[in-house]
Amino acid sequence: MIVANLSGGRDSSAMVVKWLEIGNKIDHIIFCDTGFEFDAMYFYLEKLEGYLYKEFGMLITYINSLNKIYDWAFEKPIARGENKGRLRGLPRAVGKDYCTRETKANPTKEFVLSHSPNKFKNTVLIGYTYDEVKNGRVSNLDYATAKYPLAEWKMNEPEVDEFLKKRGIANKLYEKFSRTGCYMCPKQSLQSLYTLYKYYPHFWEIMKNLEEKAKVLNCVNQTFKPNMTLENLEKRFKNTPNALFSDVYAEDETCFCLR
Repeated sequence: MIVANLSGGRDSSAMVVKWLEIGNKIDHIIFCDTGFEFDAMYFYLEKLEGYLYKEFGMLITYINSLNKIYDWAFEKPIARGENKGRLRGLPRAVGKDYCTRETKANPTKEFVLSHSPNKFKNTVLIGYTYDEVKNGRVSNLDYATAKYPLAEWKMNEPEVDEFLKKRGIANKLYEKFSRTGCYMCPKQSLQSLYTLYKYYPHFWEIMKNLEEKAKVLNCVNQTFKPNMTLENLEKRFKNTPNALFSDVYAEDETCFCLR
């Protein structure tokens, strides 16, 4: 069984389309919905699905992970260790955390194994670019073989952008962001957060409310960025409007949902 992991980002979108264009098979194209997606992402996925169905007769399978981040942040106490009994709070900005594991990695694994229990017969297509794989970025899966078509085709972001634009299926979120993902992702850059604050105030307020809830509940992690509240960051943004902030994403600070 071949499963394509689609995030709605440019890399995974280009991977799926090109894979099908050259005559390869995909059994399932899956999108894991975290519940913290941009409205524009749902619009894009609808457009992309229309293209996939028209050209290849394929539809997207949506996996519902809508309440998992909230549950792990504020409902499920830590079971062991020095913080046993406390609530985790917000996903951490550094290292891997429950958000990717519970909304992306585990649901993907459960979906694949529920359809094909034999891991030796399963392949998962992941949209890592040529440079990423060349620099050592891989996913070690225990339920399937991970395959990186973009790397095999020697495609990086410039080639991906050109590929999607030629077909009229570029994601408009990239007009404002250099990467896409959950709007509350703690791993996003300062420039991404500034863009969120400036153009998506509703989502910004939701994030501020989540920080406040984490503080009231005395959660282990109470801010999206280490030692920096969104309230303080907002003051900085107001004092330096239209400034250019750092937009650097280190590879070890991103998760596969950003592809």
